[in-house]
Amino acid sequence: MAIGILCAFAVLQKLASARGYHAERLSTLTTILVFSGIAGARLAYVLEHWNDYAGDWLGVFRIWEGGLMFYGSILLGGIVLALLCRFMKYPAFALLDLYAVVVPIGQIFGRIGCLLNGCCFGHPSDSWCAIAYPSGSYVSSLYGGAPVLPSQLFESAGCLLLFLLLLALYRALYRIPETPASTPILPKCGTGLVLAGYCVGYGILRSIVETTRGDPRLELGPLSIAQAISVGGFILAIAIVLTLPLRRPKETRKDR
Repeated sequence: MAIGILCAFAVLQKLASARGYHAERLSTLTTILVFSGIAGARLAYVLEHWNDYAGDWLGVFRIWEGGLMFYGSILLGGIVLALLCRFMKYPAFALLDLYAVVVPIGQIFGRIGCLLNGCCFGHPSDSWCAIAYPSGSYVSSLYGGAPVLPSQLFESAGCLLLFLLLLALYRALYRIPETPASTPILPKCGTGLVLAGYCVGYGILRSIVETTRGDPRLELGPLSIAQAISVGGFILAIAIVLTLPLRRPKETRKDR
């Protein structure tokens, strides 16, 4: 996870430096978001597995034992980012677009960590790509040593593709001007389109990967909790696209 955060921040700094963002302020903001994201991911996991922690409150803080839910980090991190943007007087959706590009980088490495940790695994399979966990591990005990699909790697590969697509979209929308910008650059179509792309892209990816998962998860009717949140992401993306004109730079609006 640490490697993913460092790689994501390196790309973030490169994209932001030529687009009007103050490096030190962005570094501080990112640090706050990292801790907020970890807290949100842990809180969401604990709520999803409440029965496992009801009699062991100290276990909530033993994060090194594993147990993070990615959507929790996105939800809490998004709220914190919106509040910080208001405080720092940054255009919130423009900054959300920027972070939407690099989030998949963290997910790529995060899912590799899940693979090594033995969580978020797939269901038993005799497929050529199935892997067997060591005897005595949780996965091996759950399925009697049977090989399981590497759902974690499926998501890592999908996140790599998603990152490349979002990077291309971001570069197309937030073009670097000939002279350095003194304020964050805003696309003529309005801010938030990259964020909407992430919501749709990751929602589709996660919903597909969920069908390969074999670890116990909370369900909401026919959907897993992650698939249900993905549906919410689709709705959010539609709302963002429909309200794009409200977030155009003032000089490009039709009424100006």
